[in-house]
Amino acid sequence: MKSTTKILYIERDDTTFTPHQDIPAAFQGQLIPYARFYYHEDKDGSILDQNIRAGEFSIWVHSIHMRPGVEVRHCSQYQVITLHAYDDVDNLRGAINNRQQLEKEVSLFNVMASEEPTLPGTSQPLSFHINIEPYALKELAREFPLLSSLAAIPISNVTEPLHKAPFLLNPVSRLIRDRILRAKYIGNSAYSFFRRNAADFYGNYTRRLIAPPPIMMNDAKRQQLHEIFSYILHHLDEPLTYKTLQQKFDVEEALLRRPFEQEFHLTIPELVLQEKMAVAFEMLSTRNTPVTAIMDRLGFTSLNTFLTTFDKYFKYGALQVMDAQ
Repeated sequence: MKSTTKILYIERDDTTFTPHQDIPAAFQGQLIPYARFYYHEDKDGSILDQNIRAGEFSIWVHSIHMRPGVEVRHCSQYQVITLHAYDDVDNLRGAINNRQQLEKEVSLFNVMASEEPTLPGTSQPLSFHINIEPYALKELAREFPLLSSLAAIPISNVTEPLHKAPFLLNPVSRLIRDRILRAKYIGNSAYSFFRRNAADFYGNYTRRLIAPPPIMMNDAKRQQLHEIFSYILHHLDEPLTYKTLQQKFDVEEALLRRPFEQEFHLTIPELVLQEKMAVAFEMLSTRNTPVTAIMDRLGFTSLNTFLTTFDKYFKYGALQVMDAQ
């Protein structure tokens, strides 16, 4: 029996958006308010595409429900560099320290404009990717130095992978991806939120492109690193320095440096900053909480330091976020 192929546009420039009220009730809980929607349904199944434009980044979330035997294949209406992650819906609820649930591929492709399928097909119910047009890479690399390795990759005029083998979603890239999927922000503050998270998602991937040869670690050491990672996420109000974590977990400081970076593809200070800023954005946006209380929650003792750090990270003011929601 011949299989049926459906087209999934991973980038498109048409403006035939589907109004919010025309999205079926079954999908309403998945909608990202800041996104533009494309919904299609026929006898083979349904596809909901959500697109977020955040400066040089174009974020796409595809919810795919096809009958058995139907393959969804990807193409783009113009050339993009795409960082593409597959996952299944059940795994979205997985615990962060369950590595079996994190082993999902993240691949980097150059995709040329075509109305014919150009990437491998999928039957996964969720497809997530972030696109960049090639011309924007150099400017992005100047703003986000971690993207320099991406900007240095030669870009051809054929559709092809830009890395020999895919990486796996790790706890950090999953945190960022899930923050984007859950975001209910609107207005200019939403633009700043999505743009920074898109850059962080790419940065976590490109850090792996320049990583030195891996250090061999046994399961006990890796488990210890995941415990430290989890501790950081739940104790952002504490001094989370190399010295304090070394004392807390009775480990050598060396474990907290290159092995930690190898496991999570960012340093401990970078993780602390990233997660503090994510919590700050959420509290400023969704809760009627004084800024001083947010500072206490995140271990800031100076209002000026908090406001300056937030503005530098998101290129948007903390007080503006409060006013925007």
